[in-house]
Formats: sequence, structure tokens, C-alpha cells
Amino acid sequence: MDVTLRELLGPPQRLLPAGAAAWREIEEWVGRPLPDDFKEFVDEYGDCRIMEFLAISHPHGEQPLLECMKDGRQALDFLLDQYRDDSDRLPFDPATAVGWGSFDYDGDLCFLLPRDSGEWAVMVAFRQYPTVLIAEGGFTRFMVGVLSGERVPRGWPRSGPVWRSLENSPVI
Repeated sequence: MDVTLRELLGPPQRLLPAGAAAWREIEEWVGRPLPDDFKEFVDEYGDCRIMEFLAISHPHGEQPLLECMKDGRQALDFLLDQYRDDSDRLPFDPATAVGWGSFDYDGDLCFLLPRDSGEWAVMVAFRQYPTVLIAEGGFTRFMVGVLSGERVPRGWPRSGPVWRSLENSPVI
């Protein structure tokens, strides 16, 4: 049986959608349109914690999503050397990595990676291990895998609650 994000998270929680102007500003910085399923998720559930430790911002949230994306890019640039293989190559193009979340339990960073096919992959850059996890299939598939327990990234504890708003969120 295929499970959906809404079945795992419950009904949408968002009271203040980001709006077209906020997404346009973010996508101008990114340099391309973001995946629709990611934007829908952020509009409905963003400015939250998933499984207690996965922080996901909203464009109008306590720490706006665009700021988080810029911070994620800077952090990735600082950590790049740890992800190079023996021939000094990276398994991803850091210039196209778009930060979307952080796993506060051990400092892992989450990114979207555009693919030539038009699809997006999800990457988890581990802080405790010199490696990255690249999950093909898009944001929704990644999140369903994590929330259903079928594909939880290395070192991520399976704890609850599944979803909760940030306490000081201006958008919930």
C-alpha cells in the first residue's frame, strides 16, 4: 500500500501560505523553479519540526526559508572537502544544491539537487560522517520514506511527535 504525506502527517496545518511573491524571490535566488511538491509541503506544514529534530522553515517563518537556504549553502561550502572521494570529486554539484532543512540531532543538512531530467533528488549531508546520502525520486518520496520508517537516514533517531509547529512561528 502506498502511503501519502497527508496520511503520515495529518491534515495541512498552514494558516498563512507563502504566496507567489515569496516563492518567486526564492526561485530567483535558486535560479530555477523549485519542485511543486516541496513548495506545497512548505506551504502546508513548514516552520516546523518533523520527528522532533528535522527543522523545515517557511518563507515567512521564524527564520525565513530563503535565509535558511543561504545559510545551508555557506555551511555546505565550508564542509565540501569532507565529501570528496579519493579522486577529489564530489557526488553532487554544490552550486546547484538548495538547502531546505537541518537535522538538529547531529547537525546534518538537507538539500534538493536538480536533475537534468527535470526531477529533483534529496541529499543529506552528514556532519558526523564524511559522506552524503542522495535519494532519487523527489521530496515527497524521501519524506514518505523517512516518516514511514522505510528509509531513515543513518543516525536519525525515530522519535516523535511526527509534526509540530515551531513555538514562536508567526505563520501558524
